[in-house]
Amino acid sequence: MRKEIQFENLKFREILKQSLAIKLGFTALYSGGHVIRNEKGFRDNEISIDYIWITKISRSFVGWGGLITIKLEESHFRSIKNPEKLVQGIFLYDEKGEIRAFYFEEQVNDLTDSIYKIQNLELFKANEGITLDGVSYDYEVIARNIKTFITVNNPNSENWKHWENEIWKLGNRLSHESKNEEMIALFK
Repeated sequence: MRKEIQFENLKFREILKQSLAIKLGFTALYSGGHVIRNEKGFRDNEISIDYIWITKISRSFVGWGGLITIKLEESHFRSIKNPEKLVQGIFLYDEKGEIRAFYFEEQVNDLTDSIYKIQNLELFKANEGITLDGVSYDYEVIARNIKTFITVNNPNSENWKHWENEIWKLGNRLSHESKNEEMIALFK
């Protein structure tokens, strides 16, 4: 039974990531080089992703959503100069992992990613006790030499609380920029 649940959770995460990739114009979410093709299948551009982080958020009695950040490296393709940039987005998803609502911003001048800067997350004691309600996070990091997935419920250790506060700051800002009432409610 446990293996089936783990397999279903993995399938769900992959469906959600594929939905996000499509919304952002990628074929998949991975670090490294990406070929961007037009509707005829011809190569239009090549870009390089430095890292991606995705946080799924489940709030009891509120809903499901999340945040995504993609750090793109400066690159060149033919006469196209792709600047270094940070793409940050907010999304709502359904029980099948399909994106119901999506909003994102691209930044080329301010590449500050407060989540990237957080170090030393406690991996063995993020929260003492059990979680009956509240907030659950699925946090995935995809970079050149690492791909990791962490689930944490109602974190209360110092560094996890700092991480959670930064997630909420970004979620609040993006939800208000989106003007989507459900997104705003998720981060209220």
